[in-house]
Amino acid sequence: MYKKLWFICLFIFTLSFVACDTTDDSDPTQGSLANISFKKIMELSPFAAAENISVSPNEKYMIFSYRENTSVKNYYSKDGGESVQELFIYGNDKDKPIQTNISNNGLFVTSDGGVYDLNNIRSGSAAVHYATGVTDSGKLIYIQNDGANGKTFFIDNNGTYESTGVQLTMNEDYYLGTSGEKMGFFDSYNRVIGEFDVATKTFTQTTLTNLNYSQVYGNGLSRNKVKTAYSYGHFAYAKEGGVIIITPSKEIRYYNYPADYQIWQNTEGGMKLFGDHAYVNIFDRWGAKKVYVASGTTVEPVDHDFAVCRVGETTYTQGFIENGDRFRGGIIKTVNARLEYLPLDMGYKYPSGYMFGKTYLVGDYAYAEDKVFDTKSGKYATSPTGEITSIFYDGGRTIAYTESGTYTTVNGRDWNLETTDKPAPELVTKGTDGIYHALTVHLKVYVSPGTQARTYSVDLKAYTSNNGINWTEVPGSATSHSGYGPRLISSDGVVYTKDTNAGSIGSAKLSEDYGVSWQGILNGRNLTKDEPLPDGFKTSQFELTSGKFVSIVFEFSGEMGISVCDSSTGGCTDQVLQVSFDASDMYTHDEEITLTANDEFVFNTLDGIYLSSSIR
Repeated sequence: MYKKLWFICLFIFTLSFVACDTTDDSDPTQGSLANISFKKIMELSPFAAAENISVSPNEKYMIFSYRENTSVKNYYSKDGGESVQELFIYGNDKDKPIQTNISNNGLFVTSDGGVYDLNNIRSGSAAVHYATGVTDSGKLIYIQNDGANGKTFFIDNNGTYESTGVQLTMNEDYYLGTSGEKMGFFDSYNRVIGEFDVATKTFTQTTLTNLNYSQVYGNGLSRNKVKTAYSYGHFAYAKEGGVIIITPSKEIRYYNYPADYQIWQNTEGGMKLFGDHAYVNIFDRWGAKKVYVASGTTVEPVDHDFAVCRVGETTYTQGFIENGDRFRGGIIKTVNARLEYLPLDMGYKYPSGYMFGKTYLVGDYAYAEDKVFDTKSGKYATSPTGEITSIFYDGGRTIAYTESGTYTTVNGRDWNLETTDKPAPELVTKGTDGIYHALTVHLKVYVSPGTQARTYSVDLKAYTSNNGINWTEVPGSATSHSGYGPRLISSDGVVYTKDTNAGSIGSAKLSEDYGVSWQGILNGRNLTKDEPLPDGFKTSQFELTSGKFVSIVFEFSGEMGISVCDSSTGGCTDQVLQVSFDASDMYTHDEEITLTANDEFVFNTLDGIYLSSSIR
C-alpha cells in the first residue's frame, strides 16, 4: 500500500513539474541551458617535486625532500618509486631536507646519527639505532672513544657495536660520508684523504702532495664556498671557479667552470658527488643559476635542476618532460637518454585546492599557466606563448595576450608572434564602432600592519586598436578603483566593477564608454546621473557570440546559478543548474571560469578541468 501511495505522489509531482516548466524553447540559449552537459577535458595529473633525491644502489629505496612554501616534508618509497609515503623523522633533521645514502636493505643515517629503517617507518617513529654511517650492504659503523685507543671504528653486530680496534687517525670532523663499503674523510687544508674499509676493517690515509688547488680558479678561502664530498672511492673539492676530483687510483682531475661562472659567490649552491660525476649548483656573473656536471675530461651544463641523484648510469632528477602526461612535472628517471616519470605522487596541495588557474581552450588545445594540453593525445608540452593573460576570439583567429608578447593562431596549435610591445590587456572586445577596445587591470593588495587584513584595489587604463594587436592608450583614462576590478568589457562599451572589500559599503563604478569615464553606483542609484538604476539592472561576466550576456555564480552547496541576459545591463532570466562535477569551493573561484569561441564554459575544479556543452 505504501509503495502504491508513493507512486501516486510521484506521478502527481511529475505532472506538476512538467506543467511548471517555464523553459522557452523558442530561445536557443534557454534550450541549450535546459540540456547543458559537462565533460572532463583535463585530469589533475600526479605531481612529485623534490629539492633532494636519495636512491639506494639497488634502486628499491628512495627519499624525496619537498618544500611547500617555507616548510619541508620528506617522503620515501620502498618499491622503486611506484608509491610514496610521508617520512617522519625526530631529532635535528626533523622538518629539514634529507640528503643521505640508503643501504640496499632500506637503512639510512640522519645528520645527528639516528638510524631509520624504511621498512619500518611509522608516524611519530624515532630512530631504531644510532650510527655514524651505513654501507650499501647495510653494515652500521659507529665512531666512538675506545679508552686509550681514542677514536675507534665500531661495527654493529645484531644490535651491539663491537670494536674493530682500528683507530681513526684523522679528526672526525673530516668525515664526508659512507659509500659502497667504505667511509671517506678529507682534510682539505692539509691535503689528506682517508678511507675506512668496513669489509677488511682497515683505515688508510694518504697525503696528496701533488694536489694543486691553484689549477682551479678562486682562492678557496671561504668555508661557505668550499664544498667537499666522497662517493665510491672518489673525493671532490669545489670552490669559486671549479671542481677537483680525486679518483680511487689517486689521479687528480681539474675542472674550471666556464668564464661567466668563475665568480666569487660559487659554489654556495652546493655540490653532489656520485662516483666520478660531480654536480655543482652555480651562478653566472648576472646571478642566473645553472647546474653543471664535471666528469671524465669535461664540465658540461645539464637541463635539470639540483635535485639529482645518480646510481650507476641511471639519473634521477626533478622536472618536466615535454609531451609527457604530467602538468607540473615530477621525479624523472633517465636511462640511456630515455626519460620517464616515476609513478609516485607526493600529494602536492595546489593553491586553494586548484591546480590550473584559468584554462583557455582553443580548438583541441587547453592552455593553463605555461603549459599546453593536447586534449586528443592527453600530453602536456611547454606553451609556445608562455602564460596567457587573456584571450580574444576574433572571428577565425584567436589572439593571446601574454607577458612575452601578443600571439595569433587559427588552429590553436601553431602561433605567430605579432608583437612584443605592451600592453597585455586583461579585458578585450571589438566594439560596435568597429574598433578594438581593451582595459589593463593591475591588482594591488594592501596588508594592514596591525590586523593583517587585506584590502584590494585595481589600477585601470583604457586602450584602443585598429587590429587588436597594436594598442594606443586613451588619454585621461587611467584610474584606480577599490575591489578586484571588472570581469567584462562588452561590445557596447559597458564595464562594471564593485568594491567587495570587507567592511565596504558596496559602492560600484559603471562605464558606458569602454572604461574611459566612470559613473558612481550606490544603493540602486546612479550617483553621477543622480537617478535610480533601471528596473532589472544587472551586469554580466561573459558575452556570447549570439549577443546574449551571461553570468555564473556557484552556491555553497555546489549548485550553479546562471543568468542569461538580453543586454549588458539587464533583461535577465535566472536558472539554477546541477553540475556533474565536484563544485566544492567553486563559489569562491568563479573568476577562473573562461569561455570558448563556441560559447562553451571551461571550469577549473578540484577534480580536473571540465567543459560545458555550447549554450548558443
